[in-house]
Amino acid sequence: MRNSAYPLCITTLVVAAFGGFFRWLQNQVSFDPDTGLANIGSMWPYVTAAWIVIAAVILLVQSRRAINRDRVRRPETFEQAFHPVGGYTGVLVLICGLLMAAGGALLFFTVPFSDKQRSLLQIIAVIAVVYGFVFPFQLSDKGERARGSTVFFSAIPIVMFAFWIVVSYKSNIVNPTITAYAVEIITLCALTIAFYQVAGFAFDRPRPIRATFWALFAAFLCIVSIADKHYFAVHLLFLAAALMLMLQAWLIASNVKSIDEE
Repeated sequence: MRNSAYPLCITTLVVAAFGGFFRWLQNQVSFDPDTGLANIGSMWPYVTAAWIVIAAVILLVQSRRAINRDRVRRPETFEQAFHPVGGYTGVLVLICGLLMAAGGALLFFTVPFSDKQRSLLQIIAVIAVVYGFVFPFQLSDKGERARGSTVFFSAIPIVMFAFWIVVSYKSNIVNPTITAYAVEIITLCALTIAFYQVAGFAFDRPRPIRATFWALFAAFLCIVSIADKHYFAVHLLFLAAALMLMLQAWLIASNVKSIDEE
C-alpha cells in the first residue's frame, strides 16, 4: 500500500526537521562556550527531550495505522517485505549503499591522529564500507540459496552500531555534561534496535509494526544527531543509516497487500 507508505517517510522528515532545529538551538545556547558545561536553567534540553518522546508517539501511531489494517496481508518473509516497488527501488538502494560506503571510507582516512579512539573509529569505518557494498545485495537476495548471505548481511549493521555504542561511551565517559552526548548514545541504541528488528524478516521473526516504527524512529534520531558536532564522515554515516532505514520501512509498508485487491 504505497498510499500508506509515503506519509510515513514524510512524517519522519517533518518531525526530524523540528527535532534537529531544537537540538541545534540547544547546542547554541545551553552550553558554556568556554567550559562546555551546561547552562543552568536552559529550557532547550527539556524541549529536545520532550520532542523526542512526542516524535516516538507520532511515529508509533503512524506505523500502526500503516501496517495494522483490516483485511490486509502483512509481509511475513524477507522477500515479501522487501519486494521492489517500482523500477527506481534498485537505484535508491544503490544510492544508500554508496553513501554508507563513502562515509566509512571518509571516516577511515580523516580521523585525526590526536583522537584517542582513532583505531576503534577506523574499525567502524571498515564495517561501514563493507555494509555499504553489500546492502544492495542484501535487499536483492532471493530464495533459499540466498538465505545464509541475507542473514549474514543483516547482522553487519547490528554489530557495527552495537560496537559504536561502546566507542561513543568511551569517548564521552569523562564528559560531566550528559546532555551533550545523550542524543548520540540514544541514536546509536535506536539504530542497533532498528536494524535488529528489520533483520527479523531474515531470521524468520517478522514483526512488521515494530520494524517499521524502530526504523523510522532511528532515522528521525539520526537526522536530529546531525545537529551535533561530529566529524563530517560521521554525519554522512548517520544520513546513510537514516536513508537506509526509511527506505526499508517504506518497502515494508508498501508491501502490505489488501486481500480484496489480491
